Amino acid sequence: MYGFINQCVKSLVEEKFGTEAWIKIRDKAQVDDGYISHGCYDDDVTLRLVSAACEVAGLSTDAVLEAFGAHFFTFCQISGYDEMLRALGGSLKAFLENLDSLHSYLSMSYKEMEAPSFRCERGENNALVLHYYSHRKGLHPIVVGIVKAVAKEFFDSEVRMKVLSQTHEEERNGKKEHVEFAIFQRKARRAEPGPPKFVAQTKKHSEMHLNKEDVDQVMKNIEANKDGGSQNGSPSRKGWTAIRSLVALAGLHGNEFTPAYPEKLWMDQKTFCDYFPYHLVFDKDLRVLQAGVHIQRVLPRLRGFENNHMNEFFSMIHPQIDWNLNSIQKFINMQFVLETNRKMITPHWGDSKPMLQLRGQMIWMNSIEAMVYICSPRVVNLKELEERHLHLSDIPFHDVTRDLILFNHQRLAEIELGKQLEQKKEELRIAMKDLAKEKKKTDMLLHSMLPRQVAEQLREGKKVEAGEYDMVTLLFSDIVSFTNICSKCRPIDIVNMLNALYTRFDRLTSVHDVYKVETIGDAYMVVGGLPLPIKTHAARIANMALGMMITSKEVSSPITKEPIGIRVGIHSGPVLAGVVGDKMPRYCLFGDTVNTASRMESHGLPGKIHMSESVCKCLPKRGFHYTSRGEIIVKGKGSMTTYFLEGNENATIDEILGRGQTSDTESSSSRGSTPEKADKAKDSPTTPIKKELSNTDQDKVVPMVYPDDIKSPDKSRLRPGGNVYSTVERSASKGSLRSNAGGNGHPGGISSIREQTEPGETATTSNGIEDSPSPAVYSQHRESKACAII
Repeated sequence: MYGFINQCVKSLVEEKFGTEAWIKIRDKAQVDDGYISHGCYDDDVTLRLVSAACEVAGLSTDAVLEAFGAHFFTFCQISGYDEMLRALGGSLKAFLENLDSLHSYLSMSYKEMEAPSFRCERGENNALVLHYYSHRKGLHPIVVGIVKAVAKEFFDSEVRMKVLSQTHEEERNGKKEHVEFAIFQRKARRAEPGPPKFVAQTKKHSEMHLNKEDVDQVMKNIEANKDGGSQNGSPSRKGWTAIRSLVALAGLHGNEFTPAYPEKLWMDQKTFCDYFPYHLVFDKDLRVLQAGVHIQRVLPRLRGFENNHMNEFFSMIHPQIDWNLNSIQKFINMQFVLETNRKMITPHWGDSKPMLQLRGQMIWMNSIEAMVYICSPRVVNLKELEERHLHLSDIPFHDVTRDLILFNHQRLAEIELGKQLEQKKEELRIAMKDLAKEKKKTDMLLHSMLPRQVAEQLREGKKVEAGEYDMVTLLFSDIVSFTNICSKCRPIDIVNMLNALYTRFDRLTSVHDVYKVETIGDAYMVVGGLPLPIKTHAARIANMALGMMITSKEVSSPITKEPIGIRVGIHSGPVLAGVVGDKMPRYCLFGDTVNTASRMESHGLPGKIHMSESVCKCLPKRGFHYTSRGEIIVKGKGSMTTYFLEGNENATIDEILGRGQTSDTESSSSRGSTPEKADKAKDSPTTPIKKELSNTDQDKVVPMVYPDDIKSPDKSRLRPGGNVYSTVERSASKGSLRSNAGGNGHPGGISSIREQTEPGETATTSNGIEDSPSPAVYSQHRESKACAII
């Protein structure tokens, strides 16, 4: 089928059900979205669309096809075929009988079109019997929709259609579906005519109103003069004039007509054959009785009219029926297309040239029991005319084929230009779609190196200002005995081990929405609370650390084949963040907090999460379990009280790892009130977890829910320089770690900003970490948000 049909299907779905339904149907049918009107597509594409539409809409196939038929008629009107359709016939029967002629004309533009065929006859009970023939099975409900729409729009009628029979007839070119419909037509209730919907209706409405005005004027004249008669009761001259005007008007607009015929035909045989050079007359046995001069020139054997039969010289192209009088009379109201047989054609024609096709009408002459075929060459442009050794002079002046060839030659050039433009448009659409995919890939790569907001500002050529964050939480981790591992195995083994480990860590950054700063060797650095400041930065990093401990046990050492061990250090405090460099710019963190967090990692123990006292103050008072390590001497910091993070009773392992939960039973069992539950997110260094992630688990990330999740940043908090908050002067930093990788977020720093509070909280500044919500508030959060971590 042509793309015009698929475009109509798309238009129907979008009009009746919306664009989302079309996208769903398109995806379900597994077809493309772009269709070219004059492009040919496999019938299976359209049938898959119809099948998917039935499933999505919950309708039967017949209902969808009938709706398509009604919409197809309207779609053709909108597409510029309205005037052509209105000109087909003055009644429903004439309209249907001339559809084949319309298809024949359209076949000049749509050369691969396999159109159905229609034939009408009068049946019982004043019913119109419509015969529908098609190569395609099961599409006859479309005819019902089309006929009902045509009757309503063109003839102000309502029709009821009934299927009388449905058979498959064996024809010369294979089986064809033959469906007989009984059509019962009745006039619809006339409503007040509204404004014309299409251009062709404008003149029709104007003529109707003019005729009504003429009749009204005559009636007014009669009323004005009905009492103006003479004294003896005879009507006056003016009255008779008005009556004669009315009679003349009725005759002018009446439909009654009786033709007059001469006693004999005033034309001799030679003149008829010369000026109607394309005609044939044959009897009921198909014996040729007469032929036009140009047909005789192409088929020399027709000059002798003895024992020459039509089926010897011509093949029936349309309608696809056998050569016999009964079949021809059955389709007498259709256009017939005949093609010359090559073995009968003149020798100088050539073997490579296409055969001559004739198109015309069959007329049965009952008085002489013969059939006349009045026809013309079936050519659509000058090239086809030349290929058949014809010239415009070979076509008589009275034959409109001359004008049609010239007109269609220009029209086909315009159609070809339109087709090329449509193809370019489709190519451009596909190119734009591919460009969007590539842009998404480059954006993902760019955002993995720099925060999203930083990347957008650099892309726009803006300067990204550095900003100070009053309170963030940093995490460092390294691999235990990494130096020994490197010295005893191949470099490729180290790369594979680090890739397996860091891939799992990267996944956790998406689960807890924290920012990966960089990796240097076995060191992995993450920060919570920037680029967009959030209050739960410590909780996010703590859960990230618990997840890192769990997932690290899934990676084996290339030497011992045992799970590797890691150390994790966490510290909370202020930092300065900004972009450094113009070529390969990097998002860097500066400040003593960076140095202290690194010390927490280096002074930690294998398999432990070592954190400072400031982290404990930022963590919620309920949920997280940690034990005091006491005071230790930290290089460059002196004596510090530190802690080991043990676990989080408010979250399951699946929640922390972003795997979701498999069942309600597991969810309830993993939320016990005691920290001794085995399935709590509690670090157990002595009990390695052997459960491996499946491919589905690894690909699907279920973000953990936090009370202050930022779905869409407040644009009012952005300043022209690009920072989330206003910047302050840089403070001297005692330690720094440069970043060469990024994540997703926004650069900037915090000045003294009062944050929004949750219900039950007291307003605090961002560095007022001692003021925490009450336990009752945390309980409310846990009840209202699944998997919430406080």
